[in-house]
Amino acid sequence: MNINVNGQVASVQLENNATVKAILAEMPFTIQMDDLHQNEKYYYFDKSFPANPQPIQTIEAGDVLLYQNNCLVIFYQAAEPIVPYTRIGKISRFQEIQASFGNKSVSVQWYEGEGGQL
Repeated sequence: MNINVNGQVASVQLENNATVKAILAEMPFTIQMDDLHQNEKYYYFDKSFPANPQPIQTIEAGDVLLYQNNCLVIFYQAAEPIVPYTRIGKISRFQEIQASFGNKSVSVQWYEGEGGQL
């Protein structure tokens, strides 16, 4: 899977679980992700996905997680986990696109394949 944030493209190494399969079935899509705590971007879908939330020991920049059963989260800074999440994947070479996240909302394209077009 790939993402495009402000023209910066990165690949996401995915977990092998029912949540990922359900999200892949929705692609391609573009969502407006809002900022929270100056360390993560989030988006609440109008639908639920299969989820298996687990306590997480560490959250690193570039982690892609599902909160509850409908909130997609990208952490752009390391964080202390407080709640359980379902792991979606990890953005490869995240440091190359980290500056695109900033402290405001961002539009993120999610798609399969190469390039940056939907």
